[in-house]
Amino acid sequence: MKRFIYILLILPLFSFAQIQINEFLADNDNCCLDDFGETEDFVEIINLSGEPFDISGYYFGDLNGGTTIESEDAAQTIIPTGGTQVLWFDKDVEQGLFHIDAKLNSEGENIICINPIGDTIINLSYGPQYEDISFASLPDGQIYDDSWGFTVCPSPGEFNEQCPMVEGCTAINADNFDINATIENGSCIFSFIEGVLINEYGASNCNNEGSNCGDYEDWIELYNNTNSPIDLNGYYLSDRMGNPAKWQLTESFIIQPYSHRIIYASNKNLMDDNGQYGNAPHTNFKLSQTKFNEYVVLSNSEQVLLSYFSIIPNQLNHSRGRLTDADSNWGVFTSPTPNSSNNNSFSRYASSPILSLSPGFYSQPVEVSISTSDTNVLIYYTTNGDWPDDNDILFLETDQNGEIIQGGDPFFINETTVIRAIVYDKSNNNLPSFVETNTYFINSNHTVNVISISGDLVDNLLNGNQIKPIGSFEIFNAQGDLLDEATGEFNEHGNDSWAYDQRGFDYITRDQHGYNYAIRNEIFREKDRENYQRLIIKAAANDNYPFAPGSPAHIRDSYIQSLSQVGNLRLDERTHESCILYVNGEYWGVYDIREKVDDLDFTDYYYDQGYGNVDFLKTWGGTWTDIGDNTTQQEWNNLRDFIVGNDMTNPDNYDYVKSVYNTGSLIDYFILNSYVVAMDWLNWNTAWWRGKNPDGDKKKWRYVLWDMDATFGHYVNYTGIPDTGPGADPCDPEQLGDPGGQGHVPILNSLFENESFTADYINRYADLSNSTFSCDFMITHLDSLVSIIEPEMPQQIQRWGGNIQQWQDNVQELRDFILTRCADEIVSGMEDCYDIESIPLNVIIEGAGDVQINSIDLSPENTPWQGLYYSGVPIQIEAIPYEFVNFYWEVLDGDAVLDSDTDLETILSMSSGPVTLVAHFDGCLVEESNLINGSDEVFGGQISQYSFFNGLSNELEWEIDGGEVLWTSGFDNSIAVQWNPDADQGLVTVAAYNDLGELICHTMNITISSSNIGLYDNEILSADLFVYPNPFSEKLNLVFNEQDLELVVIVDQLGKEVYKHVQRSAQSSGDIILNLKGLAPGSYFLRFYINDRIQTIPINKAK
Repeated sequence: MKRFIYILLILPLFSFAQIQINEFLADNDNCCLDDFGETEDFVEIINLSGEPFDISGYYFGDLNGGTTIESEDAAQTIIPTGGTQVLWFDKDVEQGLFHIDAKLNSEGENIICINPIGDTIINLSYGPQYEDISFASLPDGQIYDDSWGFTVCPSPGEFNEQCPMVEGCTAINADNFDINATIENGSCIFSFIEGVLINEYGASNCNNEGSNCGDYEDWIELYNNTNSPIDLNGYYLSDRMGNPAKWQLTESFIIQPYSHRIIYASNKNLMDDNGQYGNAPHTNFKLSQTKFNEYVVLSNSEQVLLSYFSIIPNQLNHSRGRLTDADSNWGVFTSPTPNSSNNNSFSRYASSPILSLSPGFYSQPVEVSISTSDTNVLIYYTTNGDWPDDNDILFLETDQNGEIIQGGDPFFINETTVIRAIVYDKSNNNLPSFVETNTYFINSNHTVNVISISGDLVDNLLNGNQIKPIGSFEIFNAQGDLLDEATGEFNEHGNDSWAYDQRGFDYITRDQHGYNYAIRNEIFREKDRENYQRLIIKAAANDNYPFAPGSPAHIRDSYIQSLSQVGNLRLDERTHESCILYVNGEYWGVYDIREKVDDLDFTDYYYDQGYGNVDFLKTWGGTWTDIGDNTTQQEWNNLRDFIVGNDMTNPDNYDYVKSVYNTGSLIDYFILNSYVVAMDWLNWNTAWWRGKNPDGDKKKWRYVLWDMDATFGHYVNYTGIPDTGPGADPCDPEQLGDPGGQGHVPILNSLFENESFTADYINRYADLSNSTFSCDFMITHLDSLVSIIEPEMPQQIQRWGGNIQQWQDNVQELRDFILTRCADEIVSGMEDCYDIESIPLNVIIEGAGDVQINSIDLSPENTPWQGLYYSGVPIQIEAIPYEFVNFYWEVLDGDAVLDSDTDLETILSMSSGPVTLVAHFDGCLVEESNLINGSDEVFGGQISQYSFFNGLSNELEWEIDGGEVLWTSGFDNSIAVQWNPDADQGLVTVAAYNDLGELICHTMNITISSSNIGLYDNEILSADLFVYPNPFSEKLNLVFNEQDLELVVIVDQLGKEVYKHVQRSAQSSGDIILNLKGLAPGSYFLRFYINDRIQTIPINKAK
């Protein structure tokens, strides 16, 4: 028998959940604002039951993440009958109860809802979506995706509106203007424009080497094609067709007759600022060449489209514009003409070369040929990673008919090689093509991701020359599949480690080259982020084997950063993924791919703290503002001086500090660095930041992990810590003074004056020592990471030297250090440092529930559990029952005091031990009860109603064996059950508290008899009762025989009666035709009142 548990849910359920998705928007660019004024994706939930529905305890998300709605205030989480609740899928859970830790993918994915007992009640799969257009139930309350459609009028929290999406040209001055179009699809044709028009744009601007792009803004040139001045005050520019009013000129901006003016697309949002071509306005957006969904859009003050152009990729420092001013035809300019007349353009780039074989891994030599869709061309290629030109190997030449004049024979690749090809137009009407780059790995087997970089000078960089070459970047997964490729800038990464032969580098994808704007894939298994413009590629830095001095293990930094992540420390880490690097086809060794934290893409993606809203400070020898302005350093200094110079025992002072400074991040930063015995921090490798966007996350100063190589007794003691061995005291950092001069240690010592902070610090040290920093966990996690690179280390050693045994010995030395430190040294150190006594705490869970000890989550599966805590330090404990229970705490052993033994949340204070704490989640007392009203003898398929009342106001929990709940009612404490046709026994159980506060489970045994009446047999309800057709369009036929039919009612998904047919006298047979032409398409319920019983069947009216 299937068992169903319901906590007073609601009305007709049948095969549908009582709550459903009613509308969602997966590409919110400028449509709908959440309660923080942000444009975020949303999902609207509708309550289709007949009673208020509480979504507390329900999990909402996608297949990558989500949030359980949790609130003790039911008024916040109850959706009224027929009402809706909007959930913002923005990964901003700190913004409130209905902000979900997930984002919707505009390309399509699944939206799910899981009820409190673990059943998936919603699993909605959708396809590609449109910007600022929602997909909605029309009308509200229809089952997905019957009677659903796109609407250009998204309405989160309101009735859904039918605003059909009609694609077409919406610009009134276009040749093909479509008056019925509601969505601009980029199809407008402008043969002639009189007025202001977009004349040219530049989105590929860098220095001549293509590596320094920060000082070269995108720009848009406007041209006045009339004999009168035109003031553009109030006009709009945008990069999105769906949001033409993205940025507005708010001051006078006059273009003289037949003249040009430029506007910078810089994201600065200024009406007048300097740029490479003089002062001009700056928009609130930048141009991207390679997202293939951006336009340059010009609209007048009434938001009427005047001119637009789809952005097409250009090569470095080229622009695209009209062949001559105001011409209807466009071309490419190798010498851009901002603020001057357009001339000397090319029609286009030659079509890109096509290599016959996909890049990837091959077990034997391969044969490759190159082709192109153009004729009258020359195709050249290189095999050494260099950028190809017409001085390189000629693959083929064709004539105007595409016939091969010379070459064209396939060539063999016998070893790992990078092929880079280019097409030249022999007529010179078209510019040389974009370069195609493919790496072919021959007999190269790897167990981790593989990166192949290529370029004229990338090997020069990695051989020690501090240059910034441009090259290609290809990344493959461990299965050999190409994840993505791009072209960008490479530059030095590392300081001491730059002296080693195996060097790391920073990589920046440059959209300005016209190939890609980012590496687009989920590179890191711990993250769901899909776009990375900047990456760090490290060769283990100062833990590099074999080059670093000491006992390098090639894993320390990755290990510590990963340990912080899996332990959920309140820090920002450089997420890592091990990889193999090839340079121009040559094997280069074992590396790590790292996520870059000091990057606005990082802070914007995770925390909605982007351009202009981040203060980011770094100390490496000296301190500087990495991101921010001329106030950043001073504002940090002011906070430091306040903490150090004021009494932190004063609650007002301490509360102020906590409001602007993440003291939890400070605690985790010092605990982690002291635990791993960091020797290169505070005066080096220290970073901290805050966000300033009031609608974003992380608005308090918090810490970042930088290089963690000089740890666990390895490398140089740059910070001058007093003990670099495994016996280093946990409080050693407190004695360091002020390394780096930025006040981190003085701040910590000042906060130690506050008892609450001290308790938080000691408890957090204990929590981590009992979990993430325990011997078992630390060694297991280390071994898991070592096992990833271990198969690759023999080839690393073959390339760079050393031997396997020495590397393994170094790894073992790291293990031994960890084991010595975590076993005894930390506990004795804590006792000495803080004059406290360690006390073993044993936790036992009896029954169905979880327990939280400070920040440690315990479940029945991992208890009994033991950890070490400290005397005189109050511990926060919380019990989390799975269901209604009789709960209490019990201290069995030791000297310990509970603030309350019945409160779910309380404080445990220990004086001596060991202490044993038991959390009792006692189930209800089961008794057969006469307080349940209803029939105990039923037929299979029958719908029966049961109610309960014990004289008290109760929140009830119902359990049904042998049947399915159709609806419940909180008004009269009743429930409707349809009994299973194949069951012979059933059970109704209702849990309720009595007047003594005890939870009692009242039961009623049910006898189920077989019946020939079926309910869901499509059109057939029984042998003598038929409904057809179903679905229907206008008319529904009811045929019945030997049935005393009295009444037929149709209700909608909300339980509202929409149609009634009354028999003037009971009829035992007949044929009734219901004319339902006026009924809106959708899903309904047809109810038959027969022989004093009600039978119900779902019906559907077709569109």
